[in-house]
Amino acid sequence: MLSDALLRSRDGQVEGATWVVRSIDRCLRALAAATAPADRMALLRSLTRLKGGRVDLDLLAVPLTLDEYALLGRFGLARTNSDKSLRIVDEEDQAGVDGLQAALRFDSAPRHAYEPASPDGVLLRLSQHQRYRTVAQKAATRALLTQPPGSGLMVSMPTGSGKSLLFQIAANFERETQAGACAIVITPTVALGLDHERTLSGMRGLEASKALTGDTSFAEAEAIINGFRRGNIPLLLLSPEKALSPALLGHLVEAATLGSVEFGLEARLTHVFVDEAHIIESWGRGFRPDFQRLPALLGRLRQTNPGIRAVLLSATLPESARRVLRSAWQLDGDWLEVDARLPRYEHDIVVASYDWESQRDAALDYLIDRAPRPAIIYTTQIADAAALQARLCDSDHGYRRVALFTGDTGAQDRRQIVDRWAADELDVVVATSAFGMGIDKADVRSVIHACLPEGPARWYQEIGRASRDNGQGLAACLFVDGPTNSDVKQAYGLATSGWLTRDLAEQRWAGLLAAATARKYIGDRLQMTINLDAFREGLRPRAGDWNRGWNMTLLTLMQRAGVLRVLSMPMDGDQPEFAWTIEILDARVLSGVDDAVWQKVSDLRDSELADARADLDAFVKVMRHPTKACVTRSAFEVIEPHSYAPACGRCPSCRKTGIAPPSHLVAAGLEQRWSEAGECRTALPRETLLVTPTDPQFEDGLASLVETLTRSGVDQIVVPHGLAGRTAAHMLHADTRLGLVLDEREWLGENRLADVPTAILLPDDALAAEIMLDRAGDFRARCSSPLLIVARPERIVRGRRLDQTVSRYAPYAEAQLAGLAGIEDAA
Repeated sequence: MLSDALLRSRDGQVEGATWVVRSIDRCLRALAAATAPADRMALLRSLTRLKGGRVDLDLLAVPLTLDEYALLGRFGLARTNSDKSLRIVDEEDQAGVDGLQAALRFDSAPRHAYEPASPDGVLLRLSQHQRYRTVAQKAATRALLTQPPGSGLMVSMPTGSGKSLLFQIAANFERETQAGACAIVITPTVALGLDHERTLSGMRGLEASKALTGDTSFAEAEAIINGFRRGNIPLLLLSPEKALSPALLGHLVEAATLGSVEFGLEARLTHVFVDEAHIIESWGRGFRPDFQRLPALLGRLRQTNPGIRAVLLSATLPESARRVLRSAWQLDGDWLEVDARLPRYEHDIVVASYDWESQRDAALDYLIDRAPRPAIIYTTQIADAAALQARLCDSDHGYRRVALFTGDTGAQDRRQIVDRWAADELDVVVATSAFGMGIDKADVRSVIHACLPEGPARWYQEIGRASRDNGQGLAACLFVDGPTNSDVKQAYGLATSGWLTRDLAEQRWAGLLAAATARKYIGDRLQMTINLDAFREGLRPRAGDWNRGWNMTLLTLMQRAGVLRVLSMPMDGDQPEFAWTIEILDARVLSGVDDAVWQKVSDLRDSELADARADLDAFVKVMRHPTKACVTRSAFEVIEPHSYAPACGRCPSCRKTGIAPPSHLVAAGLEQRWSEAGECRTALPRETLLVTPTDPQFEDGLASLVETLTRSGVDQIVVPHGLAGRTAAHMLHADTRLGLVLDEREWLGENRLADVPTAILLPDDALAAEIMLDRAGDFRARCSSPLLIVARPERIVRGRRLDQTVSRYAPYAEAQLAGLAGIEDAA
């Protein structure tokens, strides 16, 4: 029997446990806290499954009641072993959920097929991680820490692969040299901001990070803003609307100022991060258009400090989103994209469609009673989520450990739900997309869609809430595809809404232009203030969100077309409440009759609409016929068409054809590096040098070699296979802030080194040494940083001594390096 005491260490945490042991521990604690029979039976079903299909009743801290015994059949359980145990009943896909029993079949094996990457010294120093989750995470961290001032970095990695590490490391890295260094993180949902705040509160150096939302009380907001201005808050989490508000914008500009503003205000803004950046393109078209005004925020901050860096993070970046992000965020700086080009494979996929809503609801009830806990159930409409949550909590269903989270959920309830979800006080959250985006609860076991998402990106993002702990996860999609109340029609309505016809766009622009005020020229470009409550010709005047929303949609469309740029709202405090200041980029739009400029806007509108419809067409085809092609691969290749993904092995098609899940996946990303060389803190010549190590085997002498190299200015070391972990540990306290390390097997194919002072420790294997020397030549040809080859000078490679081929300088002994680099106290 696994007791609670056995599973726990002194500090109350599960120590060295697998995902199965942690999940069993979670079920036992939840069972002890649950009081409603339905909640307890659902948890008991989850526990029985985790125990291999059978559980002894004496494991329970609270015995089953007669009412609970009466519910066994509903939850697919039965008594066994003279009523001393329970077992899961083989039900063979009842209630019309094809493939459910196969998907629910327990599998204790770890699900992450991604190959982890070796650590860097900076990772060990500034985080609690002992290695990177993937090569892509390592590549993104390298790109972040070598990012030139005033540049933009866009990162796409699978959900749960550690994108948040980037802003965590950035804040701590900058605060090592400047106590008031800080960054802002733009998050699309309140839930995500609050979840980040909770996670950061437990991280060394980041405990004071805060989320500031529209729901934050006035007194609390004042305290957060004042703390930020003083430099006490390393990461400030903001919604787009909050970041663009005139009052807060002034403080952000203040923090971006290079010099002191006034005594005591020590904040120094270094980075602008945008989490879930793909939302800028999809939500920003019409719903919450402030997402597409965010580049104006970056532009305003760079007016004060041109060195502000922008970092965009996402798990899904369709080509349409990439185009929007590149054109809007690159501005005048360098630009780099790091893509893992790899989907997630942890989920057992179930897809089922129904002619009638009543059929889907019956199947949904059946599934919810059996779905492993914790679980998230998504709907598209707020009303549907509310109705489902009420149904689960009614007398027939009897659930209590269930919460509702939608865009209508109040501020206090949102924070409470996020906290209770994290504390395992809830087993199910019924939600719209307002919940879950980026929320990092590692042990979510099930994600159920009681709808058809309006595109593959949303589906892929939301199933990514499950299985972050390397364990088995269920992803089920049950949708209505019949003559009435069709989820498919609803999905098309959402995916293809938000685009104005050309005639209406021209009429709305004429109305906005006629009401424009505060016109002035800055250089040769006209700036003006647009009243968002202006009316188009022929529209009965009425103020309100509807009219204002369409005006916002038009302006952001024109911005994407390069006709105008939406600037930050004026800071004088005397402008109308609903007003945007814009800059005209194409003066032809001022005439109102130029056909070419409006054809440009119309063509963009048509292209975006066609892309959205094409993506949804492909997704609907897959979901309507889930046994004909791998669901995961098909969805991912629609999202990222230039990526290759093997079949998942866990969807209806793969189960039907007997395809096994991939056992080994290597992410991309290390092929990317900045074109501009990183900081060079050494007097070493920008040449290739041959260095003779004191210990040619890199064993007992590795620590002293790493110390000598880093004291000489080396920030990146390539090592023979198996030495990366030790090397990173030696760099932990060495004289380098970066401490980048690559195993020789990570420097293969298209993968490249960062352009910083680098040392390559040649391996004993002759072929490996030849390959590394060839690649070193490529580094020398393309990079300007010093390069050190560490090996015995008399060693023969391709028939010649290294001291005759590697460098035009004579070899340097390890002990001579410090003196060559100009270090006065060299040993």
